[in-house]
Amino acid sequence: MRVLLDDRPIEIDPPSISGAIAAARAAVASDGRIVIEILADGQSIDHSILDNPPKDSGGLTELRFVTADPNAFVAVTLSDTHALLDEASQRHQEAADELMAGNREEAIDPLRGALESWAVVRDVIEKSSSLLAIDPRSIECDSGTGGSIIDGLTEKLTEIKRALGEQDDSALADVLAYDMPDQVERWRGLLGTLEKTAAAGRA
Repeated sequence: MRVLLDDRPIEIDPPSISGAIAAARAAVASDGRIVIEILADGQSIDHSILDNPPKDSGGLTELRFVTADPNAFVAVTLSDTHALLDEASQRHQEAADELMAGNREEAIDPLRGALESWAVVRDVIEKSSSLLAIDPRSIECDSGTGGSIIDGLTEKLTEIKRALGEQDDSALADVLAYDMPDQVERWRGLLGTLEKTAAAGRA
């Protein structure tokens, strides 16, 4: 089995997936990089293999670890996440419009989409902060501290779930139409500050 770190061969003797992973981890740690994708014979595989890697080659002919500079990777990921905020914002308004028109069933799909977008945004912030070795709650930006921004969204999402569970369509529409746009802008500020932090780390 041939093992590559990007385009650089790594000698593993005897060849095994567990040995390749251990060698790749040591190499990226010394280079200050992170593994962003693992290709087994050209096909992307799940990173869960890192937790319990096989002790043999698994019948593979090539295992390639694709790496990236963590700050550059975070900066690109955060930049892409702005589109998710745009998507959430649009779906908030779609759901609010349907609720105000008395179309509760029609509001469910855009509302579900908005909540899914927020789940991804929160996950990106958490993982990006971890890669940058900072506490997201301690971040200071124009829209407040990271802690106040995170707690503010949690509060509004709790209101949404309460109103949805109680079928209080008026309250639900109000939160979506009047409160969530502010949440979008506050999180946009948090994303922007994290992007600047990542960019500074690349300098």
